[in-house]
Amino acid sequence: MNFRDLEYLIALEELKHFRKAAEKCFVSQPTLSGQIRKLEDELNVQLMERSSRKVIFTQAGLDIVAQAKNIIISAKSLKEIAKSHNHPMQGTLRIGLIPTVAPYLLPLIIPVMKQSFPDLELYLYEKQTHMLLKELEEGELDCLILALLPDMQSFQQYPLYDEPLELALSERHAWANQNSIDLQKLRGEHVPNARRWPLFEGSIPWILFYCWRY
Repeated sequence: MNFRDLEYLIALEELKHFRKAAEKCFVSQPTLSGQIRKLEDELNVQLMERSSRKVIFTQAGLDIVAQAKNIIISAKSLKEIAKSHNHPMQGTLRIGLIPTVAPYLLPLIIPVMKQSFPDLELYLYEKQTHMLLKELEEGELDCLILALLPDMQSFQQYPLYDEPLELALSERHAWANQNSIDLQKLRGEHVPNARRWPLFEGSIPWILFYCWRY
């Protein structure tokens, strides 16, 4: 058993498809299938039910995948700790951003980072919030730049800036003459995206989320 075998297993559980899992891991399908079979033999347990159409993991398989994710994350953390002591600000940094902020922030921060840390390899990932949080928690990304939303307290946070949130109204609307509106009043109103910001009072805090957990 090695780390690569665990990565194969995690990819297969995520995609439920041998060919897609092999493509994600950059190996051939027979290689991935063979290593998964060897892993089952080594652990002496059936990890999944196989069919021509889909892969269904057994409960034992799901439990082992969950532990495998922790092992991979811990191994990556050890490597990063060692690298930070030997070569500070070198190696790989994987940053996730949402599409609404990436075009505006990247031209500002990337040139500065490349100039300040020329040996740092940057990889940028533009996805939706829920996907980015999942990949951060699983250790596939190192940090995220997101708007602060509820249920994000489990991640380490660094405030970056506040962005005004404006409400566009018809001049005939009952609120048209008001300078500000409490967002709680928007509950039940037909306002696009209003439900995305239930806790904010007139501005959106943009936060850097760093590390997959405390």
